[in-house]
Amino acid sequence: MDKEKVNISVNPAPLTKEEASLVEPETKVLICGLMQCRNLGDVVIADCVKYLIKKSAKKDGLNNVKISTLDIRRQKDKKSLNRVRNSDLVIFPGGGFIKYKAEKFPLEMGRVTDRAEHYGIPVMYNAMGYEGFDGENEGCKTLKAMLENSSSRYITCRDFSQELNETYLSDTALTSVRVADPAMWVSETYKIKRNPDSDIVGLGVARGGLFEDHGVPVTKEDLLDIWSSLIKALEAEGIKYKLFTNGLRQDEEFLTDLLAFMGREEERENISLPSAENAKQLVEYISGFSSMIATRMHANIIAFSLGIPSVAFVWNDKLRFFGESIGCPERYLEYTQLKNTKHIVNVLKKAQAEGYQEGILKQEKASAYKSVRAFFSPFAKELLNNRRRDLSKKKLVCYGLPNLDSPKLNDEFFENYIDYYVIDDPELAGTTCLSKPVYSSKKLRKIFNKPFVIVSETVEYSDCLKALEKYKYKEKFDFTNMHSYTRYVYKKGEVFLAESKVK
Repeated sequence: MDKEKVNISVNPAPLTKEEASLVEPETKVLICGLMQCRNLGDVVIADCVKYLIKKSAKKDGLNNVKISTLDIRRQKDKKSLNRVRNSDLVIFPGGGFIKYKAEKFPLEMGRVTDRAEHYGIPVMYNAMGYEGFDGENEGCKTLKAMLENSSSRYITCRDFSQELNETYLSDTALTSVRVADPAMWVSETYKIKRNPDSDIVGLGVARGGLFEDHGVPVTKEDLLDIWSSLIKALEAEGIKYKLFTNGLRQDEEFLTDLLAFMGREEERENISLPSAENAKQLVEYISGFSSMIATRMHANIIAFSLGIPSVAFVWNDKLRFFGESIGCPERYLEYTQLKNTKHIVNVLKKAQAEGYQEGILKQEKASAYKSVRAFFSPFAKELLNNRRRDLSKKKLVCYGLPNLDSPKLNDEFFENYIDYYVIDDPELAGTTCLSKPVYSSKKLRKIFNKPFVIVSETVEYSDCLKALEKYKYKEKFDFTNMHSYTRYVYKKGEVFLAESKVK
């Protein structure tokens, strides 16, 4: 072998162990969330998970991890969802995704998971928020079926993990455990710390119908009265404040209505902050407060992660759960307490004086980090080890027939490197494809020296998975999906290691 560089044919032949050891194959991670959502708390979650993947990779010596993102609300056709097919791992980063009432998550997540299931791409559900179960609801049934996919490999829960296990996961091998929200890591993710010299209280408002939509009897008119009275009480005591939102258009509209309700539209620039342009700016806003009273879940999580005392208005069980998990349930106010302005101010002052219990943030951050690392790092290491295996002396078999609409791939791969095909269709078994024999899949059961099997993109990976495991094949070690295999040895008609330097 040339001492200066490795010269390999442009044909995608399997790499030898020596060749593969020269580079680290790329691990492609696709984070699927609400990256373009104007409720910027969801963007914060995705950004923090991206940070935690990088942190895990660095800690565990994984040097070639590529992370990309996909907004589940912007990807609706097969072509745009090709990014799922070309990934090694799909991650839903966290947030209230296990929800079927107020959002279209069953449909939006289903587009992604259907592609992952077809191509055999593992799916990780991180720090999921659980918001109820109704076995008769179609959206709920869709979510349950999604979690029962063979591609669903790992799940953790942000709040009600036991309820999740007893409902959606009751017919799966998965078991969720409670972990902290990834947004615990905002300081490290955005390199932002709180302003210790601030004397401004942040007032985080949200849309008028939020409480009623979650079955809480607090109307928009009630909220206008509550916030107006609270602002008057703060001003009477000389307490500085700034109104803000998490960025959602409807929340901004409520802020506008509140200013009009108080007759203070002309003071907007003095008593409120402009709508945050991105997630980092939202964190910067919150970091500039001494303390906070807020409605949105992630305004309170961000405040906690920065060490800023906050008081919350509870409109959903998840806020109550979060308050309990950080040792501050008395700061998470029920709707019956919201019209008692004096009580709200007293709770705020007490929170300002006490701060948070020492050690809870550290514990919560460790939980969020371990939630990501516990699955990602072993998965990436196993993937790397399998891709470095010497397959050059193995026969290569394709489960299912190739995509005949891709002549370049057929010419350079299937015709040159596939020994034969196996298929479950009795009408096709015994025929030929690209001059190679097509056998029944039962042939794999009878062979002593196992060939390495790649599963064609033209067949459902999960069906092949069941058959191959029944034949005592081990996934990734004895078989894998077409795109995982070809990315390992084949990229745009060239082997990865062409022109690689020898160390």
